[in-house]
Parts: sequence; structure tokens; C-alpha cells
Amino acid sequence: MVNKKLLIIYIMLLTSVINSFALEIEKVSNNVYATFGKTGFPSKENKGFISNSYGILTNEGWIVVDSLSTPKLATEFINKLKKIKNLPIKYLIITHYHLDHSFGMSAYKEAKIIAHKNLQEDIQNGNLENYKDMLNKNFNNLFKNVKFRNIDIPLNKKTTIKAGTTILEIIPLPNAHTHTDVIVYLPKTKEIFVGDIVFYNRIPFVGDSHSNSKNWLKVLDNLKTMEISKIYNGHNKPLDKNAIDFTYEYISFLRNKISKLKDEGLFYDEIKEKLSDTKWRNYPMFKEFHNKNIYKIFNDLDFEF
Repeated sequence: MVNKKLLIIYIMLLTSVINSFALEIEKVSNNVYATFGKTGFPSKENKGFISNSYGILTNEGWIVVDSLSTPKLATEFINKLKKIKNLPIKYLIITHYHLDHSFGMSAYKEAKIIAHKNLQEDIQNGNLENYKDMLNKNFNNLFKNVKFRNIDIPLNKKTTIKAGTTILEIIPLPNAHTHTDVIVYLPKTKEIFVGDIVFYNRIPFVGDSHSNSKNWLKVLDNLKTMEISKIYNGHNKPLDKNAIDFTYEYISFLRNKISKLKDEGLFYDEIKEKLSDTKWRNYPMFKEFHNKNIYKIFNDLDFEF
């Protein structure tokens, strides 16, 4: 005979696990709505829900920043936005190519997609498809239903768009976190969407094959000069301008330490060991990213002038 009490407890625990990865929307300012993903790598359990997506409500329709990592998640986000206000999705802006920011793009059938021109090139030359194939091998075909669309508005310079009374400035960046980074600025409210350029209390990923830590610090320096009321990134709740310092300090720490240790004649494995016990090891994603970050900066320093 089934123990009804144990069965109820089991169902409650199962429901708790499922709900822990539920896609919910929060209103984070007068016209900005967000869903916040979980920390970690994509898995069957979290359904790839590991990053944030934002909806900006205008009187002509929605503008979405970042598409989440699957069409299914993206569709769920779209449906929930339209329950808040049943308006069309006018634009999808992709802050960079990484799976958790771009792989849901095919769900945005009615929207014009805006992204860095390098993302358009990666779609056209098959690089993004190759990236997806590699991820499917590593993550048990989690992205098998992902399809890519052409970018409607590929950017190579600062561009202003308008939807009703809402004005957005979209700025493509030089190689920093990736070669496809853009930031989105609302000049009226001073809110800014930065993708993965700014982190707080979490280790950033500097190990992308196209990342450039030197440029990244320059981008952060420029952000410090801007009027910013609120920062929306890919993996934190909304931040204030002081959060820029966290990312800046970590990248500067790595660059300075690695440069000094290289000058002393140490190789990568020795430097990795030297930098394994730092204050940064207490932050999420240290184990996943820190050594990859060291490796990338170690190699890049040889080619900087």
C-alpha cells in the first residue's frame, strides 16, 4: 500500500524542484520587466534557464533584450510579456552570441533582430551552427531545436532606434567579453543593458576565444563616465553603477598578477597554482571560469603592445 503521507511529501519536493526553475517575470522599473535565470551551466534539470531576459514596454510594442537559450524558454517569456500588455514584439536586441543570450532567437518571428555585425557574419558562415553542435554534444542535445535567423539590423556603429516615445542607443563594442558585444542605453531614464560586460559577486568569463581583457577594461572605464541609474546584465538582479568596480577589479587583478608572474619566468600551470587561493575563489563560477580566464590572458599578453 502506498504511504499517502510520503507520497504527498515527494510531490511537494518534486514541485519545489520544478518551480525552482520556473520562468517568472518581475517589474524592475516603470517600463522594464525581467526574468532572472539560475546560476550554473545548462542542464536538463534547469532546461537551459541560466540567464536573464528583459522586456522594455513602449506605447508601440515590446523591445526585448536577449532571447534566453532555447525557443521554448523564449516563447514562454514572450507569452508572459503579452499577458502584461498584449502588444507586438517590435525588436529583439542580442547583446552577444553566447547560447544563453542568442539561442532563443527563432521564437521572435514578428520582431526585427538587432545585433553586432559580427553575429550576422557568424550566422552566415556557419560558426554559430558549429558552436551549437559542440554544445549539443556537451549538454545532451539540449539545444537540438535551436534555429538561427538572419540579423535584420546588424550594427557596426552606434545606432539610435525609436519605438513610440522610447529612445534607445545601441552601441556595438570592440572585442571585450566576445567579438559580438553590444550595450543598450535608455538616455531618458539612464538605464543600461550590458549583457555580460558587468558582473557583481560572480566571476566573469574572460576565456572566450575572441575576448580581449585590455579592451574590456577600456569599456568599463567608459561606462564609469556615463550617467547610469540602473544596470541590467545577463546574470544578476539589477545593479547600480558601483557594480562596475567588481568586474574591473577582477580583470585588473588577473592581468597584473599574470604579467608579473610571466616576467618572473613562470608558465601557465605555475601561475594557475599561484592564483588558485585568492579572495575571488569565494564567488560563484570561480571553479568553472577562473583557470580558463588565466589561460586566455596568459596567452593574450604575449601579443599586446
